[in-house]
Order: sequence, then structure tokens, then C-alpha cells
Amino acid sequence: MDLIFLIPFSCLLFTLSGAAIDPTSGVCYGQLGNNLPSPSKSVELIKSLKAGRVKLDNVNPKILTALSNTNIPVTITVPNKIITAIASNQTLADEWVTSNVARFYPKTKIQTVLVGKQVLSQPDNVTWFNLVPAMYRIRKSHGLFEHFYPPSSANFRSNVANTVIKPLLHFINHTKSFFFVDVYPYYAWASDPKNIDLNYALLEANTKWYLDEPVGLFFTNLLEQMLDAVYFAMKGAGYPDIRLSISETGWPNGGGVDQSGANIHNAAVYNKNVIKILTEIPLRGTPYKPFVALTSFISALYNENQKPGPETERHFGLFYPNGTSIYPINLSGKST
Repeated sequence: MDLIFLIPFSCLLFTLSGAAIDPTSGVCYGQLGNNLPSPSKSVELIKSLKAGRVKLDNVNPKILTALSNTNIPVTITVPNKIITAIASNQTLADEWVTSNVARFYPKTKIQTVLVGKQVLSQPDNVTWFNLVPAMYRIRKSHGLFEHFYPPSSANFRSNVANTVIKPLLHFINHTKSFFFVDVYPYYAWASDPKNIDLNYALLEANTKWYLDEPVGLFFTNLLEQMLDAVYFAMKGAGYPDIRLSISETGWPNGGGVDQSGANIHNAAVYNKNVIKILTEIPLRGTPYKPFVALTSFISALYNENQKPGPETERHFGLFYPNGTSIYPINLSGKST
């Protein structure tokens, strides 16, 4: 199983709550559709999922207002397109926080602010080098891996390791924040279905296992293998104790004719297994970091018909745009 692929990441800037980590899975509330339910209807659907938190890839005032007084922890995101401007302008950073955080907090339980989405997966390397300065600006106002196999030898891409990643990890470590990663075993499996067992990618029990011989760790699913690759890469960069959080994970419920693994059955199996693994008591963690809590967001709330990319991108939802459940699921980990 020779695996080399990118794991995109988002960066935690700060949290507005010191509450203990709740492993209950959250949901990504995407809005790239012209036929989606209203924010108020969407909040009711989020409640029906027993979601532990909700993540927005942008700041939508109507959604943040609908989430007020619900006590649902909310994660918002500073958009990629303004990172460079904020990096050199404290006034702009102050205005962003005032308009998008202070305006709604604490009625809306904004718990986490992310700076950027999949920044290092984008070709605009100007944004790469403005990422950490932008994080400092915002803080003051209030695909990533080159080698993945085996996990213990994972390292960050050489073109960003020293100039971007190490300053970023220094900031996260100094502020006791989290390193957020988007982890999609589906894409790893789809890129090499002959060598990656489907059940291993779906996190099914009693499937094939993989031995990382240099460190003697056994992996029974691809998700934990990918997460431990991140841990080992951070260790190699000099930051072995930074905590991880899964900013996105999921499996498509549909796709093109050549995407046979993208279907409702597999989506339900994967997402239910993710929730089961992450909410186990006692905490499961990963082979390298056992008993460590991991927060997560399931992507996504809806099938979004305006998302760009291959057909699978528009089929990650837990609900159809009319509010009908695609398959039964409970994000709390109970009765899943």
C-alpha cells in the first residue's frame, strides 16, 4: 500500500471557550447551492442530528443569527481571499473580528476561528507566507504532506516545511491551539483502489491491517493511518505535542459513472464508523496517540449543487436540499 497524497489543512487561530473537549462529531454547513433550506430550517436539522458543533466556511450573518441561543458551538473561517490584506493591516483585522465575531458573540456560541481553508493546496504561494502574520493580526484583535508511507516517516512538503509550517506550528504551540486537518480516506482509496482495500478506507472492523514496521504500530483503518502521519510529521518538525482536530471528513453519497465507491451505502458506513470510533468510551485516539480526544466535523450538511469539481463534490450531504435525510445518522454517537 504505497500511499503518497495531500492532506489539506485549516489553521486554528483562537478559541473563545475553555470548555473540555467534547468528542461528539459536528457537521460542516456548506452553502454552495441555490436550492438549500433557510438558515432557521437548517438549524433545526442540525439539532436533529445531535451535532456537537457546526463549521461554516464563511461568515453568514443570517446563519449566525439563526444559531444564536442554541448553545451549539460554532466554528467560522477567515476567507482565503482576505488573508494577504489582513496580514499587513491591523485595522482591517480589527474590523473583521468586530463584524464577524463580536457582533454575534456570546449569543451565538462562536468557539473557534479558522484562518483559511486548504491554503497550502492552492497555487497562490503569496497567501502561504501571509498565513501566520494574518493569524497574529486576528489574534491580536481579539494538502500538505510530501511523504506519507509509512506514517512514521511522514514529513511536510519541502517547499513549505521551514518557511510556512514551522512558524505556523510555533504559533499553534505557543497559543495552545489545535492543528486542523481535512481527512478524506475516500480520496486516498479512489486514487488507488487496487492497492487500498475499500473496507480499510471505510473503517470497517475485522478488515485488513497495516504494520508500520519502524515503530511497530498496527493500523486497522485508513483514517487513523492518515491522522498518525500528521502527528509524526509534526514531531519531525519539532512539535510532538500539538493537538489535532478534524476540520472535515466524510464520504460521497453519489458521483459520476466512473466513481463506483461513491454511493449512499458507503457514505452511511463511513460516517457512522467515524462517529463510533471518535466517541468511544474510553477514548480510543490513534495507535500513536491512544486515548487522545479528537473533535471532528462531518462534511456536509447538504448535497450542494453549486460546488465546483467532480460530481462527487456535490454529494457529501447528510440531507437533500429539501431537508429529507439521505440516510439515518446521529452525530452524538448514540444509536448510530
